[in-house]
Amino acid sequence: MYLNFPRTVGSAAGWVMLAFVFGVALHSFKLFWHVPSWVWLILFVTFGIGLVSRLSFKSKVVITLLFAFSQGFWRCDIASAPRIRWIEGKAFVFRSDQPKSDFGKQMYEWRKFVTARIQSSIPPKEASLVSGILYGDTDFTKEQRETFISSGLMHIVAVSGSNVTVVVQIVAAAILGLGFRRRHAFYITCVGIFLFVAFVGFEASVMRAAFMGCLILLSREVGRMVSPFRLLLVAATILLLINPWQLVFDVGFALSFLAMWGLLSWAPLFHSWFRRLPKFLGIREIFSTSLAATLMTAPYLGWAFNRMSFAGLFTNVLALPLIIWIMGLGTLAAIWGTLPGSLWVSAPVLGLARTIEKIAELTYLVPWLDVRIYGMQLSTLIATYALIIYLWRQLSRKNDLSTDLHV
Repeated sequence: MYLNFPRTVGSAAGWVMLAFVFGVALHSFKLFWHVPSWVWLILFVTFGIGLVSRLSFKSKVVITLLFAFSQGFWRCDIASAPRIRWIEGKAFVFRSDQPKSDFGKQMYEWRKFVTARIQSSIPPKEASLVSGILYGDTDFTKEQRETFISSGLMHIVAVSGSNVTVVVQIVAAAILGLGFRRRHAFYITCVGIFLFVAFVGFEASVMRAAFMGCLILLSREVGRMVSPFRLLLVAATILLLINPWQLVFDVGFALSFLAMWGLLSWAPLFHSWFRRLPKFLGIREIFSTSLAATLMTAPYLGWAFNRMSFAGLFTNVLALPLIIWIMGLGTLAAIWGTLPGSLWVSAPVLGLARTIEKIAELTYLVPWLDVRIYGMQLSTLIATYALIIYLWRQLSRKNDLSTDLHV
């Protein structure tokens, strides 16, 4: 195994971040495993030296020190332990909807105000869907939530990269349209991203997207090309420095990064394989990205919630093209509120919301796409992802080789 470590500052920084992320995982699991630190340190050293046996002695020492440094990292020790909720015999972070800081409370009140504006012009059931798509503020009934989970459409009401992208495009276009310089537009856009993250409540998915968005804008500002995988790792490291416990116990954090990992790794492969699918309304791209995200998140969902939903491979093709229209028309309905003519203003977004509900209900015709899994062990989960990564590496090499031969 040749790792070429550490020849550049960037590769050394990447190893430090990987060591920290891996160390946080083991440190967090010790909360329930009660394994002494020296045991993990011995395992680290033994595994690290054995894995990189072909490297020089200096490289082995550096990697071993990084592994040892990541174990018992100071940020894990000083961060308060999370409030744990047990679901299906597994521990997850318990989140409170009520913010603690004054700034967070003010943003929470603003969010309630916007939700009330939407509910004043749209029936409650559809209003919860529209507010969820806009900023993740869902108040679903139990039946409604189960329908969206089984249909694989629950992700559309989780704020992620698409929402941040819309914010960036709107703010940047407005600032540049007012005649500001690009550098000023960069700073103002970053402030806009922060305010949006605060407005939606600092959820893991939107914070990941916000960090990656700001890093992409920064790379453009300084004129440097960056790797999306490296940006994802940097975003994960920053969030774990803020709260290390979310790596193991936060479902939103895990699903957000797994889905993004799938989009960066498997989506390009699927897009090249499904060339016969039409490009109309982005069908090929939507199917490729849905399949990639499903592949990377399904094992975790099977382990955490004892279920895997594959209906999203089909429902997303029908629903995702409507999301951008719901975001635009929903924003207009929220601004218009109960002003004269609100019935006409809110009618389009109401129709689109009901269309998505009907798409979600189509899964009742194919219940076998919602697979139930019981007793999946953590070791099985790790082995599954190891197999997925191995297959991706092999298929990527073959795909690159076939592309080169074709050219």
